[in-house]
Amino acid sequence: MTDPALIGALVGLAIGLADFFVLGYVIDAMARRRPSERVGAGAALNIARISQLALFPVVGWFAGPVIASNLGG
Repeated sequence: MTDPALIGALVGLAIGLADFFVLGYVIDAMARRRPSERVGAGAALNIARISQLALFPVVGWFAGPVIASNLGG
């Protein structure tokens, strides 16, 4: 049987990767509309997407066993 912490980390990584690409699309769309007005917002979104890519697997590592124990695992 696999470790719930590892499963949680992998789910967190999958969500982080999806969020990374979605926020990248949002940054590109903002840059195409008004490139000079959205510089600060694009930088903030870029910091958010990189930090979430690192943070979601860590949160999943700790949340996986909690969720598994609440479901009877």
